[in-house]
Amino acid sequence: MKTVQAQIDLSALRHNVNLIRQKLPESKVYSVLKADAYGHGSVRCAKALNDTVYGFAVARIEEAIELRDAGITKPILMLGGFFREDDLNLIERYALEFTVHSQWQIDALRTYSSDNCFTVWLQVNVGMQRLGFNGDELDSAAAGLASCASVRKPVGIISHLSCADDDSLKDYNELQLAEWKRMTDGWNGPKCLSNSAACAYFPEKSTEFVRPGITQYGISPTLGKTGKDMGLRPVMKLSSEIIAIRDLKPGDVVGYGASWVCEKPTRLAIVAVGYADGYPRAVPSGTPVEINGRLAKTAGHVCMDMMFVDLGAGAVDKIGDRVYLWGTDSVSVECVAESVNTIPYELVCHLSDRVEFVYTDDR
Repeated sequence: MKTVQAQIDLSALRHNVNLIRQKLPESKVYSVLKADAYGHGSVRCAKALNDTVYGFAVARIEEAIELRDAGITKPILMLGGFFREDDLNLIERYALEFTVHSQWQIDALRTYSSDNCFTVWLQVNVGMQRLGFNGDELDSAAAGLASCASVRKPVGIISHLSCADDDSLKDYNELQLAEWKRMTDGWNGPKCLSNSAACAYFPEKSTEFVRPGITQYGISPTLGKTGKDMGLRPVMKLSSEIIAIRDLKPGDVVGYGASWVCEKPTRLAIVAVGYADGYPRAVPSGTPVEINGRLAKTAGHVCMDMMFVDLGAGAVDKIGDRVYLWGTDSVSVECVAESVNTIPYELVCHLSDRVEFVYTDDR
């Protein structure tokens, strides 16, 4: 057994997706499983959601093929499209959907030998400036796809709202929504706009297809909020164990760089988890963890393989006790991310292969 564990609650995953579906009953859901389901395990998550969602969305072709090889037969949409012309042979073989965001992709599709074999989504840019055709390029791109014998008709249209999670940017959100409306009015194919934040905060703007990502995993897309605030349940609970306990006196110095100095008698736990496992080195002293149902605080710098926790004077915790780093009611991954000035997406995606994944399901 590995020391650091990520417990993945598949029943919580279904609860979260069903909550999204209840809010958007008219929309079909592409469950986003890119980056190994945001670090939660794409194959296991896909199988858990197979009877719940319309299909799945990934970033890249290798992620899609992994799902197909695992027996997933539902639609799989490649949000990043294809990167090389010779990918089209694999896309046809594995029956994958994909976005088209560049003229060279249309040119490749126009010369592809098979007829009516690809389900395509035309990607448009409404303000993210990442991928997609601009408004003045839309008619030409749409006509180009219409001329491709390899493309099934009608073609879908898809885009991404870059600021739906930030109410302070309400005016820019409205500009992006207006651009989307202008570009899609009269479009006769399926539409897909809403990501997690748009599903949560602009449900009235939801389209025929939606693609929730981070909220599926019980995590808020918005800084300053937690998934719990939204009625979501955390899917990942990260933990390790105490491997040593030391009694400290005032003036004792802890860890690299002498960054924490003991102010009063206390007990210090050494916990077998570090930045090599994916727990961020930058967490400041005082970041909460949960031990035996109560909160304790980190002390000093996180090491590669270990970290320090101030248990308090008279603590009765013992070697082998579990220490929960995030994913409990008391310690959220959003809280840990905020302490290091990042987003929770990064933390759950960065767990290393030293972490053991343990899956539970109550059905």
